[in-house]
Amino acid sequence: MADRLEPIFNPRSIAVIGASRHRGKVGYAIMRNLIMNEYQGKLFPVNPKADSVWGIKAYPSVLDIPDPVDLAIIMIPADLVEGAVEECGKKGVRGLVVITAGFREIGPVGEAREKALKDIAKKYGMVLVGPNCMGVINTHPDVRMDATFAPTPPLQGHLSFLSQSGALGVAILDHAKNLQLGFAKFVSLGNKTDVSGNDCLVSWEDDPETDVILMYLENFGNPKNFVRIARALTKKKPVIAVKAGRTEAGGRATVSHTGSLGGSDIAADAAFTQTGVMRANSIEELFDYAMAFARQPLPKGKRVAIITDAGGPAIMCTDFLIQQGMEMATLSEATVESMRAWAPPEASLRNPVDLIASAGAEEYRKAVEAVMKDPNVDALIAIYVPPIVTEEVAVAQAIIEGAKAAKKPVLCNFLGRSEASPGFVELVWNSIPSYLVPEIAARPIAMMYRHREDLEREEGEYPQFEVDREAARRILDLAKREGRTRLGETEAMELLRAYGFKIAKGRFCKDAEEAEDAAAKIGYPVAVKAVGPKIVHKTEFGAVALEIRSSEELRAACGRMERRLHKAKVEVDGFLVQEFVRAGKETIIGMNRDKVFGALLAFGLGGIYVEWLKDVAFGLAPITDMDAVRMIRSIRTYPLLEGVRGEKACDVQALADALLRLSVLVEDFDEITEIDLNPVAALEKGKGYKVIDARIVL
Repeated sequence: MADRLEPIFNPRSIAVIGASRHRGKVGYAIMRNLIMNEYQGKLFPVNPKADSVWGIKAYPSVLDIPDPVDLAIIMIPADLVEGAVEECGKKGVRGLVVITAGFREIGPVGEAREKALKDIAKKYGMVLVGPNCMGVINTHPDVRMDATFAPTPPLQGHLSFLSQSGALGVAILDHAKNLQLGFAKFVSLGNKTDVSGNDCLVSWEDDPETDVILMYLENFGNPKNFVRIARALTKKKPVIAVKAGRTEAGGRATVSHTGSLGGSDIAADAAFTQTGVMRANSIEELFDYAMAFARQPLPKGKRVAIITDAGGPAIMCTDFLIQQGMEMATLSEATVESMRAWAPPEASLRNPVDLIASAGAEEYRKAVEAVMKDPNVDALIAIYVPPIVTEEVAVAQAIIEGAKAAKKPVLCNFLGRSEASPGFVELVWNSIPSYLVPEIAARPIAMMYRHREDLEREEGEYPQFEVDREAARRILDLAKREGRTRLGETEAMELLRAYGFKIAKGRFCKDAEEAEDAAAKIGYPVAVKAVGPKIVHKTEFGAVALEIRSSEELRAACGRMERRLHKAKVEVDGFLVQEFVRAGKETIIGMNRDKVFGALLAFGLGGIYVEWLKDVAFGLAPITDMDAVRMIRSIRTYPLLEGVRGEKACDVQALADALLRLSVLVEDFDEITEIDLNPVAALEKGKGYKVIDARIVL
């Protein structure tokens, strides 16, 4: 498939519309960067008030350029952009990068301008980046294009970065240079009128120059496409993302910035988890990961060794590693004995290896070499606390030398040193990431191991079920005709039954007399629930009675509920009589429809404790069979489902089936906005589950 972004990243000629001779102007900065970075194609400044810009002949309009133009960079006032884009279309320009702001992000006037841009680009088949962006970069020697206004020129490398923030992009380029990190591609997307982050991911999936992909996102253009694209991409390359707008206030800010909704943070997390995209919590953390992924191999396992000259930092690092799910490697006796031959007697040669404060470059070289050879070690963190008389460069060189032969990741922490310190510089120039504190050095190792696991995980399949869509449609249409936004409990159960859910046997009854008859047919013991439009949390209303064993108990329970609810001025329509499910763990299975991401599925331990435990896993519909199992296994209390202290294991596969059926149901009927199945009784392995209570909102 042809790369849609070819004219954006590989233009043979560029027109700079708004090129300027005046310092401080964006048009000046972009011309400077294109020239100083030695752009390899033809460059055409467009400025009706200048004969030349930077010594290059200027043209009044793109239509006056005698040669073909592949890409136009536009930075003229917003009210003039539409005319310039129309001229680009007539000229046969293939790609546009609109730097200018003043579009959707400013309100209705800007929205109209942006729509006009999109329509013109579509009419002429032009690919559009922006508006409201900082430009694009391709460092390949055959292109050497820096079409941004950033003051810091990019280093060549194998990171590709997409950002929705232009100003942040400027800071990112500056920070990356301090860390000696180079880029293959860089794009500021702005308002994403045409080119989206998904387009970039597709373009970079098979880009030989791109080894690691970094993203700063404020919103998702098409979340379902993102999930589909990212699932495939993360099997080839690591993708690391910062998603802004985690709070309600931050979400509002993203709308004002780009004019687009960002969706809930829970849904974003679910999308990343489901696809194998690694989430960073800040730009700093993003680069912590980028340094490791760009410079070191992935660990083959999760066994980590630490070498240090001070115990405290090593303990902190150990704690953080364990919290992240990693393991401390057990060094072989051969490794320990080889170090004992030269180490001071005060040194601790188990893991962490504490060489004590007197350790110098030679001790570090020997220790790193010995530990890296150990077959029980998958990764190493080297910590150095420089003494008063420091030899940090020599120690850095020793670590580099000691790690040279092993194909295992090595990360460092030179405590108390800055990114400008000689030891730090020596390490990063030799492709060994170094971090300012020991805990931070531990975090990338854990993320690299998770990526290793993601590379090997099965994606699974989207199941096909025999369901009665017509029956479900009739139930939903009836509620809509009657102007109801919530299904009655018996309706909800019938809807679920149409999609093959296992439902606790039950019957709706208008009064206690009917309830007695129903209980006799279902068989004691039973549960009875009061049903009414305002009765949602039944326990809080005292509207449920369990394990009723006789008609006398049933009548008494119905009477108590009626009196209690009447006193609370809560309307009662009748009673739901159900079989009493004795065994199993109470779980919750649900869905809430996110305004951006669509159907967000949920699974956790349920019953009355769900809102207090908050131990819930999320996934975006549609999910695969493996997604369903991973959701269930990811909750903290999952061991309870496996059985503890002699308890029998629950039927996890049956719960996964319920999640999958829910995924199919909410994909088939997008008018369903909420589903809350709580509790769902997880029975012992091989015996399935029973939905006991259901709330469905339209």
